[in-house]
Amino acid sequence: MTPRTPYVVVGAGAAGLTCAMRLAEAGRPVVVIEREAAIGGLLRSFVLDGVVFDLGPHVLFLDQPGPGEAFLREALAGHPVIRRPFAFAIAAGSRMWRFPNHFDFLRYPLRYKLEILGAALKRRGAPPPEPITAALELSEKSGPSLYGLLFADLFAKKALLPPEALHHHWLARADRTIDNRLEPFARRGKAAAVLGAISRLRQRYTYPAGGLGDLPELLAARIRRAGGEILTNARDIVLDRRGARIVSVRAGGRELPVRHLVWTAPLNALNAALGAAVPALPTVTMRLVMLTYARAKRQPRPYVYTYHPDPALAANRVSYPESIFRELGPADREGLCLESNVATGDGALPDEAQTLARAVADVERLGLYPAAALRESRVVTLPAAMPVYPLDYAARLEAAAAPVRGLANAHAVGRQGGFYFCLTPAAVHQGLKMAVHLLERDSASRHP
Repeated sequence: MTPRTPYVVVGAGAAGLTCAMRLAEAGRPVVVIEREAAIGGLLRSFVLDGVVFDLGPHVLFLDQPGPGEAFLREALAGHPVIRRPFAFAIAAGSRMWRFPNHFDFLRYPLRYKLEILGAALKRRGAPPPEPITAALELSEKSGPSLYGLLFADLFAKKALLPPEALHHHWLARADRTIDNRLEPFARRGKAAAVLGAISRLRQRYTYPAGGLGDLPELLAARIRRAGGEILTNARDIVLDRRGARIVSVRAGGRELPVRHLVWTAPLNALNAALGAAVPALPTVTMRLVMLTYARAKRQPRPYVYTYHPDPALAANRVSYPESIFRELGPADREGLCLESNVATGDGALPDEAQTLARAVADVERLGLYPAAALRESRVVTLPAAMPVYPLDYAARLEAAAAPVRGLANAHAVGRQGGFYFCLTPAAVHQGLKMAVHLLERDSASRHP
């Protein structure tokens, strides 16, 4: 191993690009390997019929304090962004239930208000024993009636698991260390908790003006300026392991020596590459249907997206680029993005033409547009896009993380590498933690 032996980062999503950028700008040789033709992971955008669509999270929440938020604010400094108040809704019971709640609570039917107030005022003793289900977490906060109306079917559609079989950490998005263990829970006082809740009621989102795909391009440009390299279309990754070290990686027709390996691609794929005989972790395959429709005039879209618990609808969520772009988008057409979760693990997928037909039917059923107004469409399948936490996920994760923990120069982090269901700032924080750890480790080895 020479001073120019590279740090190899597998996966060019939020965590991978963040880690690579920090390492490259610290003067370390870095090579990023990405199996897709485009970088970004779920932070990808494209234009269909003049409308900008995103593949993954649709807006960024950057006003809260935190390392990930601070990094993203700095990365987007000077770049044109759109800033608006955030709102989404759940469509159920012949109405839209708006979140953050604002004053919508005052219009709730009386029994829902009484149950929510009762839950808020309930004296809580010791927490219930683990594992705590998502069903218990949600029903205790919302009351049983609202839970049944809004959340029971929605989370079954989204996670492809009933909420009774889903661990509440999937909702809480509990933070992780770089070794895939839970970070110690930092308790806040009641005053801080109340202030945090109030700030979230009025939170604004940040959105790069060209789509979320602007962000990975900004990070990639900084990686390259600092001397780093990014390889795309690099499939069939082969790891050369000698003892407790990864000594080289073969991908995309290249063989690279390895100082440290940072794996942000799916953890299941890493275990397959290592030949580790461990059970696969459960994931969900997402399918996105992007549609554009002809219109005579703009329709107000107050919500970035709406959730749809109704089992008769294939889509669990409809996103509205119009709510973000408004007058910046085309006047004579509107784009809608319908998200359906279609399979777990290696389960059989429905035909994309079938998913498209269901999506067009869903749009018509929701009263948004008739099928005759459809202009263009595109279907994108995202395998293993979302980790899912069954009640025994902690034991499963412990077994799945054991092979990489046994390596002296490899880590698996991020949404997919760490099997960590999180928002973009948390994924970025994973990349930052990883870079800091490697820089401190190498500094200590040079200066004992």
